Amino acid sequence: MASPISCISIFLLPLIATSLFFQVSNATFEVKADQALIDSICEQTRDVDFCKSTFNADPRTVAVDRYGLALLSIAINMDGVRATIDDTIPKIVKTLTDPVDKERIQVCLTDYNDALVKLKAAWMASSERNYKEVIGLITDAANKMVDCDGAYRKSPPIREPPISGEIEKVTKLTDITYVIINDLI
Repeated sequence: MASPISCISIFLLPLIATSLFFQVSNATFEVKADQALIDSICEQTRDVDFCKSTFNADPRTVAVDRYGLALLSIAINMDGVRATIDDTIPKIVKTLTDPVDKERIQVCLTDYNDALVKLKAAWMASSERNYKEVIGLITDAANKMVDCDGAYRKSPPIREPPISGEIEKVTKLTDITYVIINDLI
């Protein structure tokens, strides 16, 4: 009579072997974000160097495929927006004395918070592969950057926003997301 362990092993060994084969065979069909994929996407953006350096600097890039790059581009944008909300704007507020500048930076803080909400929703829509919704949401987020910039440029005294570099990054990352999403649609 066979022991219970040998009976179990008769059933488990083929199961284990099958699952290992299944995982290995599936992995061969999955295309990771290699440099050629990143280059092909970035070549379609307005700032190729920014796109390449952004993806190449992020350690999450190596673990994603084409669909994951869409999520990653949104996640990188959310990280930057969150850093501006949590770090950059509070530091700027501490240095301001002009009431107009204080009001304007508060407008930008509100715009950035609104943009973060839109980007989170875009990430969720992208994870569900609802790319038409993603386009609308990232457009809304980009428009919030226009609103922030406009707070400094629409009425006197006309000034460069103190977060113009951050606004530019959000805009460039939005462009990258557009390119990826259009590639997936």
